[in-house]
Amino acid sequence: MKPLDVRQSILIKAMRFPLIVLVVIAHAAGTPPESLSFPLDGVGCYSFVTEMLSRHLCPIGVCWFFVFSGYFFFINLKDGQFGYQWILGKWKSRVHSLLIPYLIWNILAIVLPLIVSVLCGAIGITQSTDAMWVVRQGPLYWFVTGPANMPLWFMRDLMLLSLIVPLYYLLVKKFPWVGLAIIIVFYLSCLLPSIPQYRAICFFGLGVWLGIGKFNILGLCRKVKIPAAILAVVLLLVSTSLIGHPGHELVRRLFYPFGMVTFMNLCDHMMNRGRVEERLTRLSAAVFFIYAAHEILILGWTKSLLLRIFGSSLVGMWVNYLLTPVIVLTVCLGLFWLLNKIMPKTLAFACGGRTHSSSK
Repeated sequence: MKPLDVRQSILIKAMRFPLIVLVVIAHAAGTPPESLSFPLDGVGCYSFVTEMLSRHLCPIGVCWFFVFSGYFFFINLKDGQFGYQWILGKWKSRVHSLLIPYLIWNILAIVLPLIVSVLCGAIGITQSTDAMWVVRQGPLYWFVTGPANMPLWFMRDLMLLSLIVPLYYLLVKKFPWVGLAIIIVFYLSCLLPSIPQYRAICFFGLGVWLGIGKFNILGLCRKVKIPAAILAVVLLLVSTSLIGHPGHELVRRLFYPFGMVTFMNLCDHMMNRGRVEERLTRLSAAVFFIYAAHEILILGWTKSLLLRIFGSSLVGMWVNYLLTPVIVLTVCLGLFWLLNKIMPKTLAFACGGRTHSSSK
């Protein structure tokens, strides 16, 4: 039996691939319905299941990534170490791990559609009118308000949070329980129900609180395994059923923590089987590449191809939703393997050094 700290370190590393799978599934969903009508018909069942998975269950992936980011920012901080030099070192490291990859992958999200548009025009292929939409938005959208590569909003928010991390530290270090209470109250207040930043602020802050307090996240999750699982299932079903109702956002926010705890416990249990730990740890090397690359042409083309093949019938909608994540993940893993073979240093630079299973 491994010590709990060692087990947690291995588990978090292995969890990264299942978490990025959740992110891809989240992006596979179509336009959300304004509300659900019961009893559900065929289309209603499709909407219920896809909304439950993509917009209620799968966002716990992003929540966990924010928690881990805040946690590892401070978990190795020793007493008396916090200061100007320490925080400056952290900021400098994030230039390489966050800022440079952020710029590279947003530029690729602009350049690649341009290249494809030119090639399509040269051979006489008509493109969708939406293909160049991002390119026409301009630099402010590309790098700030968008961004051009949509999933990179996570990196943008993480960079901003890293800049104000001394405020988190002062609050949590001097008034730990007050700091936690402020995070919880803000999270449950639903002041910002329509934008994703509340997850960034609150779950990054939770990670900071856990890291400064030197808590073992896995140990905490194991202690509430059964009640968390029951509440996660109930709140997931209830929150999905409440789409379009005033209480929907609050119930969904109540679900996220219990869903996160249950997901970690499931991964912890799964790691006891065969070579799962080894395989997931190996796949974790490709996580950043999948995150940064899957929205650049791959996801859109996959959806369009499946729509052409299977149509827009109810069966076609199911096939598109179920196959899209499988195809996108397969293509991304194939590209990662190929690029890692022919240009490993360039790939590592573009991914902020995250191309080895041993990296965090």
